[in-house]
Amino acid sequence: MVKMNEKAAFIMPAKLSGRELELCHFMRTVAAIQQQTDQDWILIIVDDCSNNDRVSAVLDETEERLKERVHIIRLRKNVGTGMARNTAVSYANEIGAPFVLYNDSDDLPDPRWLETVRKTFAEDDQANVVYSSFDVIDENDDPVPWESICMPVREILMGHQKDVSEGENAWIHIAVKKNYTNLTSCTAVRTWLAVREPFPAQTISEDTHAWFRYGAYPGKFVYVRNIKNRYRICSGRESRSRSQNADFYQVKSSVDQDGFEKAAALALQFGTITPEELPQIRLAFFVRLGLSLLYGGYEKGAAELIASACRISKEKTLVCIERLDCDSFYQSKLKQMIPLQQQ
Repeated sequence: MVKMNEKAAFIMPAKLSGRELELCHFMRTVAAIQQQTDQDWILIIVDDCSNNDRVSAVLDETEERLKERVHIIRLRKNVGTGMARNTAVSYANEIGAPFVLYNDSDDLPDPRWLETVRKTFAEDDQANVVYSSFDVIDENDDPVPWESICMPVREILMGHQKDVSEGENAWIHIAVKKNYTNLTSCTAVRTWLAVREPFPAQTISEDTHAWFRYGAYPGKFVYVRNIKNRYRICSGRESRSRSQNADFYQVKSSVDQDGFEKAAALALQFGTITPEELPQIRLAFFVRLGLSLLYGGYEKGAAELIASACRISKEKTLVCIERLDCDSFYQSKLKQMIPLQQQ
């Protein structure tokens, strides 16, 4: 049982360039954490080798101004967002924080985010992960029009409108229905689980990899509907990793498949699925991931996944494609990817 008076830990990886706007966003995020209705928190910032004098000065000023509220860990080597989070989680565990709230350096939590998360964990011993939806804002904190939001982010938001991933064995629902459903800056997890299942070293889709493994443990994902955090997309760009990596979807496919298989191994270990159930779950995962790759324009990767699904069962692959919640255009494209010899 989470006690109501225990300090929670906000986890913030920071790889900052020193640009004025970027530092402004960082300070806005720190201010939003300060404005939480629940004041029992500590902010752990991991400076992922920003190597910039201006950034160092801002971090030093933040640490001095907020004193015991903020702890900054300065890395001498850039390790990537996921590994930086792991470093902060280890510190949170050392100081006894019962749960952590991930928050990137430019995203803004709702003022009631910590209050809501704490209440959820305190009232439900089976809750391992708490997450919410979000609004998309630009560099000026203004709403981004729906048509200007990239398809992967729309995919997450559409998944929050119906058939939300929650409850036990959430990893299966995410794998076969959503692919990605909880934004990192809208996710909180019990510290023991974050320690036991750290983010992988990859810098693409490392969060999905972690969510799969979190969801495979006995316990629940809880989706809270009365809170929306704010996710920042500057100048219409969906994310640094996606905009700066030409092979984003190729890497995502590999990382997601690895995360799925590790989650499946955990679920078998805990007895929450049977070996007989796994092939059908894997087939449906291949199809759903194929759709996400198709959304991203990586048709070769989508075709490889459909072929993998067909090797399990052509008939069930067709059924899964037809049950996808997407436009008929994408369903037709996926059906066309079924190898000729298997049609």
